[in-house]
Amino acid sequence: MNLNRTRIQLTLIYGILSALAVGGISWYAVGVATDRIYDGAERETEAVIRDLALQSFETSDDEGWPYNTWHVNLEEQWTDPLGEVWVEPPLFTLAESADEYPTHNEFQFDGSTWLAYIELLDDEGTEAIVTIVDLAPFDDDAASTGLRIWLAATGSIVAAVAAGYWIAGRSLRPAHAALRQQRDFIADAAHELRTPLAVIQASASHSLSREREGNAYRESLEEIRAAAERAGHGVSELLELARLEAGQAALRLAPLRLDLLAEEVASSIRVDGVVLEAGEGEALVVQADYGLLRQSIETLTNNAVARASRVWMNVAPFEGWAVLDIADNGPGFDEELLPHVFDRFRRGDTGGSSGLGLAIARSIIDSHRGRIEVSNRRDGGALVRVFLPLG
Repeated sequence: MNLNRTRIQLTLIYGILSALAVGGISWYAVGVATDRIYDGAERETEAVIRDLALQSFETSDDEGWPYNTWHVNLEEQWTDPLGEVWVEPPLFTLAESADEYPTHNEFQFDGSTWLAYIELLDDEGTEAIVTIVDLAPFDDDAASTGLRIWLAATGSIVAAVAAGYWIAGRSLRPAHAALRQQRDFIADAAHELRTPLAVIQASASHSLSREREGNAYRESLEEIRAAAERAGHGVSELLELARLEAGQAALRLAPLRLDLLAEEVASSIRVDGVVLEAGEGEALVVQADYGLLRQSIETLTNNAVARASRVWMNVAPFEGWAVLDIADNGPGFDEELLPHVFDRFRRGDTGGSSGLGLAIARSIIDSHRGRIEVSNRRDGGALVRVFLPLG
């Protein structure tokens, strides 16, 4: 599965839907804004007539008197400008072409579009007042408003596409994680099975190369069995680790005395030449799965026992945590490998545990909302510190 292609496809779909939605809203907004602008032009002409009505439509040369306004006599065919005029509109044509009054009509003059407002002065329809206004400023306002709306719409679409790309990436994170876990599992399985399979193939080929005595066949079969057991154990550990990292291991949480668990683990491990001690720590209770937590602590303790002659364990509280220390007098961890001690197939030193045990131990602690820290002690040896939230 190509998740990058899927992300781009989701982004394109989101972008198209966003463009349709934003485009539709913008088209409606441009229409509404344009109508309001031209409604303003009509209101401006109507305001001129209202102002003249207050002054009984008398002709005046005073400054501030409405301009481009005429008194039109349709019966006698004469016009009288009310104030200053600089346009020669087809007044009679505008007045006589109206189906009803008052009314607005548009006309062309000198390459520009003008808006005329005609209102009758008498019931017989013989006299009218005509005022006109240039629509060019309103056209400019409409074009400017439309441009701003479409620019804002374009910016919104670009932002929506960017947000869609980000959201698609976050939505596909679980799929990325699942694919990564799948790849890691396949790679780890290949790594873990390579050596046992090579041993099995070599032992079988050696035994079949020529006739041998019974003991030789027995030795080959024992090598094959040991290699098969190692392969089976490795695959089991890989499956367990995969379940833990995928969050599929169901924890059966219950109150647990961490200090008593440390003593129990210490008493269960017996290795010749190694002294393992558990101090009398405080009675600290944590919420934990007994089986999984014991497995994790046993793995960490066995790793210490494998490289030291003395190991001691201690439990103490620290800022809301129950802390379990596992210290030893061994050679400690290689400084270069110290940050990678809990990685798959990494060794803390040449005598410690290899394979997946430490990675599984860390995953178990992580599933309990805890953490593990490793370091080298100043006076020699290693220190593994397990933090678990106090119950």
